[in-house]
Amino acid sequence: MKKILSIVFIIAVSTNLFATQGLVVTQKYTDASAKGATIQVTWYVTADQCKMKMSYADDKLNSNTYFIPDVAASKLLTYSDGQVPGATGNRYFSVPLQSIKPAINVSRVSVTQTGETKPVGGILCQKVIVKTNISVTEMWVTQNFKADFYKFFPFFQNSFELMALNQESLQGVPLESVTKDLGGKVISSYQLVSASESDLTSADLSVPAGYQSADDTGK
Repeated sequence: MKKILSIVFIIAVSTNLFATQGLVVTQKYTDASAKGATIQVTWYVTADQCKMKMSYADDKLNSNTYFIPDVAASKLLTYSDGQVPGATGNRYFSVPLQSIKPAINVSRVSVTQTGETKPVGGILCQKVIVKTNISVTEMWVTQNFKADFYKFFPFFQNSFELMALNQESLQGVPLESVTKDLGGKVISSYQLVSASESDLTSADLSVPAGYQSADDTGK
């Protein structure tokens, strides 16, 4: 009996060492500049790590592209699978943080936590309003999952949602959002498909085994 208990204890400790509580969020993404495309985004988020999968399909392309912030090395790791033009073999690329620039520069950012709450996908969220010189974003941010997701904004600088979270060091993950220009036209939106708390391992949050760095191949 003592031996069995010891084995159970070892398994439990091992599981805790290699798995971390996280949130997996899948959203349908729409972008006014990508008409005709079907885009789905999945975020894997823990207290100190994240990984984003973007599935993109149109009449010419069907692929999955993954983005992993490597905070320690100040790099964004990225790799793809599926029909990707120019892709050769299982390789991943490292983008220096200083090379990542937003496509649109915004100013006069104001963030309002409205205090209004509702469940989104079964997860309690707060409504947050974000205003800039060019846009207004309404988003619903998790209240019971308090990861420092905002810290990844430097790696995803085109996200109005992460920009707002970072501005206020606001904990949580946006599950739904709509961004409009000052005339009320929708620029982009995220519609929740599913959200669930899950134990995420290091393998869930890293480049898969078998992928080689493009830096090592001279590409």
